[in-house]
Amino acid sequence: MDQATDRETAPTANAATQFTLAELAERSSVSSRTIRFYQTKKLLPRPRKDATDGRVARYGEEHLERLDHIGKLSDRGLTLPAIRQLLDADDAAAQVSHWLGLDSSLGGSWSAEEPQLLSDAELDGLLAGTPGGTRAVLERDGLLARQGASWLVPSPGLLSLTSGLIRDGIDADIALQAGDVLRKHLQRAAVDLMKLFQEAFDAGLGDGADPGEVLQPLRPIAGDAARFIFAQELERAIADVLADPKQLPRSRPQ
Repeated sequence: MDQATDRETAPTANAATQFTLAELAERSSVSSRTIRFYQTKKLLPRPRKDATDGRVARYGEEHLERLDHIGKLSDRGLTLPAIRQLLDADDAAAQVSHWLGLDSSLGGSWSAEEPQLLSDAELDGLLAGTPGGTRAVLERDGLLARQGASWLVPSPGLLSLTSGLIRDGIDADIALQAGDVLRKHLQRAAVDLMKLFQEAFDAGLGDGADPGEVLQPLRPIAGDAARFIFAQELERAIADVLADPKQLPRSRPQ
Protein backbone atom coordinates (compact mmCIF):
# COMPACT_ATOMS: atom_id res chain seq x y z
CA MET A 1 0.00 0.00 0.00
CA ASP A 2 1.51 3.36 -0.98
CA GLN A 3 1.91 6.40 1.22
CA ALA A 4 -1.08 8.27 -0.26
CA THR A 5 -3.37 5.29 0.37
CA ASP A 6 -2.10 5.00 3.94
CA ARG A 7 -3.12 8.60 4.52
CA GLU A 8 -6.57 8.07 3.04
CA THR A 9 -7.40 5.15 5.33
CA ALA A 10 -5.65 6.42 8.46
CA PRO A 11 -7.90 7.28 11.41
CA THR A 12 -8.56 10.93 12.16
CA ALA A 13 -6.03 12.79 14.28
CA ASN A 14 -8.75 13.95 16.68
CA ALA A 15 -11.48 11.36 16.99
CA ALA A 16 -13.21 13.42 19.69
CA THR A 17 -14.29 16.01 17.11
CA GLN A 18 -16.33 14.41 14.36
CA PHE A 19 -18.73 15.79 11.76
CA THR A 20 -21.17 14.41 9.29
CA LEU A 21 -20.69 15.41 5.66
CA ALA A 22 -23.37 18.11 6.04
CA GLU A 23 -21.70 19.48 9.17
CA LEU A 24 -18.31 19.51 7.48
CA ALA A 25 -19.79 21.37 4.52
CA GLU A 26 -21.37 23.94 6.84
CA ARG A 27 -18.23 24.50 8.91
CA SER A 28 -15.91 24.72 5.88
CA SER A 29 -18.29 26.60 3.54
CA VAL A 30 -17.44 23.97 0.92
CA SER A 31 -20.37 22.16 -0.65
CA SER A 32 -20.90 18.46 -0.01
CA ARG A 33 -20.58 17.83 -3.73
CA THR A 34 -17.18 19.55 -3.84
CA ILE A 35 -16.00 17.62 -0.77
CA ARG A 36 -16.90 14.34 -2.49
CA PHE A 37 -15.09 15.53 -5.62
CA TYR A 38 -11.95 16.27 -3.59
CA GLN A 39 -12.15 12.76 -2.17
CA THR A 40 -12.26 11.24 -5.65
CA LYS A 41 -9.14 13.26 -6.51
CA LYS A 42 -7.47 11.96 -3.31
CA LEU A 43 -7.10 15.47 -1.90
CA LEU A 44 -8.95 14.50 1.27
CA PRO A 45 -8.46 11.46 3.53
CA ARG A 46 -11.37 9.07 3.58
CA PRO A 47 -13.84 9.63 6.43
CA ARG A 48 -14.20 7.17 9.29
CA LYS A 49 -17.28 5.04 9.69
CA ASP A 50 -19.56 5.88 12.57
CA ALA A 51 -18.99 3.56 15.52
CA THR A 52 -22.69 2.76 15.85
CA ASP A 53 -23.87 3.07 12.25
CA GLY A 54 -21.36 2.04 9.61
CA ARG A 55 -23.42 3.72 6.88
CA VAL A 56 -22.63 7.16 8.31
CA ALA A 57 -19.31 8.83 7.42
CA ARG A 58 -17.52 10.87 10.08
CA TYR A 59 -15.02 13.66 9.37
CA GLY A 60 -12.53 15.29 11.70
CA GLU A 61 -10.50 18.45 12.23
CA GLU A 62 -7.87 17.32 9.71
CA HIS A 63 -10.53 17.41 7.00
CA LEU A 64 -11.36 21.00 7.94
CA GLU A 65 -7.66 21.89 7.85
CA ARG A 66 -7.20 20.24 4.46
CA LEU A 67 -10.20 22.03 3.00
CA ASP A 68 -8.79 25.33 4.26
CA HIS A 69 -5.43 24.57 2.60
CA ILE A 70 -7.10 23.50 -0.64
CA GLY A 71 -9.14 26.70 -0.74
CA LYS A 72 -6.14 28.97 -0.14
CA LEU A 73 -3.98 27.18 -2.70
CA SER A 74 -6.77 27.09 -5.29
CA ASP A 75 -7.38 30.81 -4.84
CA ARG A 76 -3.75 31.38 -5.79
CA GLY A 77 -4.05 29.43 -9.02
CA LEU A 78 -2.55 26.04 -8.13
CA THR A 79 -3.93 23.07 -10.03
CA LEU A 80 -5.42 20.16 -8.11
CA PRO A 81 -2.46 17.84 -8.92
CA ALA A 82 -0.05 20.49 -7.61
CA ILE A 83 -2.15 20.92 -4.47
CA ARG A 84 -2.17 17.18 -3.87
CA GLN A 85 1.61 17.09 -4.24
CA LEU A 86 1.96 19.69 -1.48
CA LEU A 87 -0.60 18.02 0.77
CA ASP A 88 0.95 14.58 0.31
CA ALA A 89 4.36 15.74 1.54
CA ASP A 90 5.52 14.31 4.87
CA ASP A 91 5.67 17.88 6.25
CA ALA A 92 2.51 19.03 4.47
CA ALA A 93 1.71 21.88 6.87
CA ALA A 94 5.23 23.31 6.54
CA GLN A 95 5.20 22.91 2.75
CA VAL A 96 1.84 24.68 2.41
CA SER A 97 2.96 27.48 4.73
CA HIS A 98 6.22 27.85 2.76
CA TRP A 99 4.39 27.97 -0.57
CA LEU A 100 1.86 30.51 0.68
CA GLY A 101 4.71 32.63 2.02
CA LEU A 102 6.48 32.60 -1.34
CA ASP A 103 3.24 33.43 -3.12
CA SER A 104 2.72 36.38 -0.79
CA SER A 105 6.25 37.75 -1.28
CA LEU A 106 6.84 36.93 -4.95
CA GLY A 107 3.36 36.65 -6.45
CA GLY A 108 1.30 39.41 -7.94
CA SER A 109 2.24 42.06 -10.44
CA TRP A 110 5.90 42.79 -11.15
CA SER A 111 5.06 45.91 -13.09
CA ALA A 112 4.18 49.32 -11.71
CA GLU A 113 0.90 49.51 -13.62
CA GLU A 114 -2.55 48.25 -12.76
CA PRO A 115 -5.44 47.29 -15.09
CA GLN A 116 -7.80 50.15 -15.85
CA LEU A 117 -11.42 50.60 -16.82
CA LEU A 118 -12.03 53.20 -19.54
CA SER A 119 -15.28 54.67 -20.75
CA ASP A 120 -16.05 54.77 -24.47
CA ALA A 121 -15.11 58.46 -24.51
CA GLU A 122 -11.79 57.84 -22.74
CA LEU A 123 -10.92 55.02 -25.14
CA ASP A 124 -11.86 57.17 -28.13
CA GLY A 125 -9.47 59.83 -26.84
CA LEU A 126 -6.67 57.29 -26.42
CA LEU A 127 -7.17 55.94 -29.95
CA ALA A 128 -7.61 59.35 -31.57
CA GLY A 129 -5.63 59.55 -34.80
CA THR A 130 -5.50 55.80 -35.39
CA PRO A 131 -7.12 54.23 -38.50
CA GLY A 132 -10.64 52.85 -38.43
CA GLY A 133 -10.82 49.30 -37.16
CA THR A 134 -7.97 49.76 -34.67
CA ARG A 135 -10.25 49.15 -31.69
CA ALA A 136 -11.44 45.85 -33.15
CA VAL A 137 -7.86 44.70 -33.79
CA LEU A 138 -6.77 45.60 -30.26
CA GLU A 139 -9.79 43.83 -28.80
CA ARG A 140 -9.07 40.74 -30.89
CA ASP A 141 -5.54 40.61 -29.52
CA GLY A 142 -6.59 40.99 -25.89
CA LEU A 143 -5.33 44.52 -25.29
CA LEU A 144 -8.96 45.55 -24.73
CA ALA A 145 -11.98 43.71 -23.36
CA ARG A 146 -15.55 44.98 -23.16
CA GLN A 147 -16.82 45.10 -19.56
CA GLY A 148 -20.45 46.19 -19.64
CA ALA A 149 -20.47 49.87 -20.53
CA SER A 150 -16.70 50.16 -20.04
CA TRP A 151 -13.48 48.79 -21.48
CA LEU A 152 -11.02 46.76 -19.41
CA VAL A 153 -7.38 47.49 -20.27
CA PRO A 154 -5.13 44.78 -18.73
CA SER A 155 -1.95 46.73 -19.52
CA PRO A 156 -2.48 50.48 -20.03
CA GLY A 157 1.20 50.96 -20.84
CA LEU A 158 1.20 48.31 -23.55
CA LEU A 159 -2.02 49.68 -25.02
CA SER A 160 -0.59 53.20 -25.10
CA LEU A 161 2.63 51.97 -26.70
CA THR A 162 0.81 49.92 -29.34
CA SER A 163 -1.72 52.63 -30.20
CA GLY A 164 1.15 55.12 -30.48
CA LEU A 165 2.92 52.91 -33.03
CA ILE A 166 -0.28 52.56 -35.02
CA ARG A 167 -0.87 56.32 -34.87
CA ASP A 168 2.67 56.87 -36.21
CA GLY A 169 1.97 54.74 -39.28
CA ILE A 170 2.90 51.21 -38.20
CA ASP A 171 0.31 48.72 -39.42
CA ALA A 172 -1.76 47.41 -36.49
CA ASP A 173 -1.07 43.76 -37.29
CA ILE A 174 2.67 44.43 -37.56
CA ALA A 175 2.68 46.27 -34.22
CA LEU A 176 0.85 43.40 -32.54
CA GLN A 177 3.08 40.78 -34.15
CA ALA A 178 6.11 42.67 -32.84
CA GLY A 179 4.60 42.42 -29.37
CA ASP A 180 4.08 38.69 -29.84
CA VAL A 181 7.74 38.27 -30.81
CA LEU A 182 8.85 40.12 -27.68
CA ARG A 183 6.47 38.18 -25.45
CA LYS A 184 7.60 34.83 -26.86
CA HIS A 185 11.29 35.44 -26.22
CA LEU A 186 10.85 37.27 -22.92
CA GLN A 187 8.67 34.43 -21.67
CA ARG A 188 11.50 32.01 -22.42
CA ALA A 189 13.95 34.35 -20.71
CA ALA A 190 11.73 34.56 -17.59
CA VAL A 191 11.49 30.77 -17.37
CA ASP A 192 15.26 30.41 -17.77
CA LEU A 193 15.85 33.04 -15.09
CA MET A 194 13.64 31.19 -12.63
CA LYS A 195 15.55 27.97 -13.34
CA LEU A 196 18.82 29.83 -12.77
CA PHE A 197 17.66 31.13 -9.38
CA GLN A 198 16.20 27.75 -8.39
CA GLU A 199 19.55 26.08 -9.07
CA ALA A 200 21.32 28.87 -7.20
CA PHE A 201 19.08 28.42 -4.14
CA ASP A 202 19.69 24.67 -4.22
CA ALA A 203 23.42 25.48 -4.22
CA GLY A 204 23.09 27.75 -1.17
CA LEU A 205 22.17 31.21 -2.47
CA GLY A 206 21.01 33.42 0.39
CA ASP A 207 22.50 31.20 3.13
CA GLY A 208 19.09 29.83 4.06
CA ALA A 209 17.22 33.13 3.78
CA ASP A 210 13.67 33.14 2.48
CA PRO A 211 13.77 33.17 -1.36
CA GLY A 212 11.13 35.88 -1.38
CA GLU A 213 13.40 38.22 0.56
CA VAL A 214 16.40 37.44 -1.64
CA LEU A 215 14.52 38.01 -4.91
CA GLN A 216 12.53 41.01 -3.71
CA PRO A 217 15.17 43.53 -4.94
CA LEU A 218 14.54 42.27 -8.48
CA ARG A 219 10.96 43.56 -8.47
CA PRO A 220 11.64 47.31 -9.01
CA ILE A 221 14.48 46.76 -11.52
CA ALA A 222 13.06 43.92 -13.63
CA GLY A 223 11.58 46.25 -16.26
CA ASP A 224 14.69 48.43 -16.47
CA ALA A 225 17.00 45.43 -16.88
CA ALA A 226 14.91 44.04 -19.73
CA ARG A 227 14.74 47.48 -21.38
CA PHE A 228 18.49 48.10 -21.23
CA ILE A 229 19.44 44.63 -22.47
CA PHE A 230 16.87 44.73 -25.27
CA ALA A 231 18.11 48.15 -26.42
CA GLN A 232 21.67 46.82 -26.59
CA GLU A 233 20.62 43.74 -28.53
CA LEU A 234 18.51 45.82 -30.91
CA GLU A 235 21.55 48.02 -31.60
CA ARG A 236 23.58 44.90 -32.44
CA ALA A 237 20.84 43.51 -34.68
CA ILE A 238 20.57 46.81 -36.59
CA ALA A 239 24.37 46.96 -36.96
CA ASP A 240 24.34 43.43 -38.41
CA VAL A 241 21.71 44.42 -40.95
CA LEU A 242 23.58 47.60 -41.91
CA ALA A 243 26.78 45.60 -42.33
CA ASP A 244 25.18 43.32 -44.92
CA PRO A 245 23.62 45.23 -47.86
CA LYS A 246 21.65 42.11 -48.82
CA GLN A 247 19.63 42.42 -45.60
CA LEU A 248 18.76 46.09 -46.07
CA PRO A 249 15.09 46.85 -46.74
CA ARG A 250 14.59 47.86 -50.35
CA SER A 251 14.12 51.57 -50.89
CA ARG A 252 10.90 52.62 -52.58
CA PRO A 253 10.88 54.92 -55.61
CA GLN A 254 9.93 58.49 -54.69
